[in-house]
Amino acid sequence: MNLSFDTVPFANFITREGDRLFDGQEEFRFISINIPNLHVNEDPLPHWHRVDAWEIENAFKTIRLMEGRATRIYTFSIRGGLRPGSDGIAHIYGPNSYDEQLFCDLDLVLALAAKHGVRVIIPFIDQWPWFGGIEHFAAFFNKSPKEFWIDPEIRQAFKNFISFVINRTNTVTGQPYKEDKAILAWETGNELDSPDEWISDIVSHIRSLEVKQLILDGRYGVSPASVENPAIDIVSNHYYIDRGTDFIARTTADRNLARGKKAFLVGEFGHSKAEVMSELLDEVVLNGTTGAMAWSLRYHNKDGGFYYQGNPALGENHCMNWPGFSSRPGEREKMSSLREHAFAIQGKAVEPNPIPESPELLPIQSPSQIAWRGSAGAAFYTVERAEHPSGPWAVIAEEVHEHGLKYMPFSDKPPYPAAYFYRMCAGNESGLSKPSNVQTVYYKTQGVETA
Repeated sequence: MNLSFDTVPFANFITREGDRLFDGQEEFRFISINIPNLHVNEDPLPHWHRVDAWEIENAFKTIRLMEGRATRIYTFSIRGGLRPGSDGIAHIYGPNSYDEQLFCDLDLVLALAAKHGVRVIIPFIDQWPWFGGIEHFAAFFNKSPKEFWIDPEIRQAFKNFISFVINRTNTVTGQPYKEDKAILAWETGNELDSPDEWISDIVSHIRSLEVKQLILDGRYGVSPASVENPAIDIVSNHYYIDRGTDFIARTTADRNLARGKKAFLVGEFGHSKAEVMSELLDEVVLNGTTGAMAWSLRYHNKDGGFYYQGNPALGENHCMNWPGFSSRPGEREKMSSLREHAFAIQGKAVEPNPIPESPELLPIQSPSQIAWRGSAGAAFYTVERAEHPSGPWAVIAEEVHEHGLKYMPFSDKPPYPAAYFYRMCAGNESGLSKPSNVQTVYYKTQGVETA
């Protein structure tokens, strides 16, 4: 894959005036989706691993197809968290002890974000234990989670970490993080139950580092103190059924708290019913909310299929895959609604989905195991077979899918022993892509096939 970062598409940092954000003179509003696994991948559990460049680029291509202009990663992982511990890697191993390889991966994320024109929100620490959170940071000092908010030694160590991140120079682009226009905002954390004093002190520290990006209060809910704090640019809330079912009333109330003073963001939301999500997005567009991001997107796996969130043995998948699939009730409607509202919040007419790029056929060991790297935006694939590399090509399958928790390679049984050549096209309602690369395999009725 050609990774060229000579041209950065962003002319401006995103700025704030009152309760609105701007990209230069143009108001900046967006509907998009969280991608928590962009900087370190927890899927499939328990195989915690580093991210792959092809997969990151696939994620950003997907965001652009959804007409998203921004996304939000999850917090930095901390040793001791429930998921990083599976393979032992984490961004934070202890005070002033960080994983350089994982930060190089974040360098690549930001470089690719700039290449594809997507702004990124970066939260620092989690309230919860999934990636490692406040309890695990406090444990470095043999302190309780409550002491994370008040202990001077912990506070200083956390500030040191923030300084390390913000002052970092990207190893891919050579640009300091604090001068990177691809970063939309620094978020104090995810769903924090933090005192106002802590937020005020941490935000002051971020400001002291002379960041050029915005600052987002990562508390769970809109705090009146944060609305009045001049150092904070954005306040947000997350909307799930456990916090109350009337999403529209809650969104409107939070927007009104921030109105005229701070940009307001629906940082996360999700619901089992597509119509409820659509109603929330209608309200976001109408009431002047800066943006909203659904939870959450899982991108393509370089080895075939998609990543998912949860335990596949239990049939869990708490995320969504673009463009949405009928095998998961409501997913296609939700994804379509996100895209339609992403155009609407910008005052633009909805454009047809573009024809997908060509998929990449992976090396074939057997016609019964034909795997491929999926194309962003593909709803289905066609498979073609020939007995010569130049054809003629015969379509042997027209509705091949890659969705579901268990990715199933395509299985073919040729008519007789011979060398066979395969290629694929990706399709959606707009048409079929150009054919993929060609892979060959020698088929035997008995024994092992060889490429």
